[in-house]
Amino acid sequence: MIPEKKIKALVIGHTGATGSALVSILEKMPECESIIAIGRRENKTFNNSSKVVQYVLPNMLDIENFDRSLLQGVNASFCCIGTTFNDVFKSSKADEYLAVDFGIATGFAKLAKSGDSDFFGIITGDKSDSNSKMRMTRVKGQTEDVVNALGFNRVAILRPGLLNRGNGRRGWMEQIATVGGIFGTPVADIARAMIWNALTQNEEKKTYKSIDIKKSINDFKNQFK
Repeated sequence: MIPEKKIKALVIGHTGATGSALVSILEKMPECESIIAIGRRENKTFNNSSKVVQYVLPNMLDIENFDRSLLQGVNASFCCIGTTFNDVFKSSKADEYLAVDFGIATGFAKLAKSGDSDFFGIITGDKSDSNSKMRMTRVKGQTEDVVNALGFNRVAILRPGLLNRGNGRRGWMEQIATVGGIFGTPVADIARAMIWNALTQNEEKKTYKSIDIKKSINDFKNQFK
């Protein structure tokens, strides 16, 4: 838990839907002191924020070159990077999917661990399993295995079902899967769940399935009305 000291966050993926929502929520919370957001480009939403420092890394696979002096004091890390639903199943995107959802995600986890981050939260996917025959669930499972082996004091792995990224951010496959955005968990709620886990989780390693994520979302909303 981080009950007495404020969150000093390290975030990757703040130009995407979930990461942008997470940084926006953290920025408004008095429980958060500062945010370092790593991305391929800046998110203009946060250009004038006094809490958010944006670190531009055009090639995210070069994350080992991140300036580690910026990690001082970081106590909670949030991995919000991932391939969009429309690209996950495309064979032409297989290498990109592996590079992003495994390569960048695990590189970020190792970076966070090198800074001695107390908490590490990551969004993977339903039925993630490193032994799965399906590429999507296998890669997610392999990523989870690496994260769990790094030795963080606390790891939260969120395995949501479909995510709803909001109007204007859905491709045609996502439109069909969420029935035009009617179904799926809003990404802002996933962000709330991960922040709640950072604030309250006591377990060293915990995997949150959809029902657990819903509870975290409700607990967050009840606490921060």
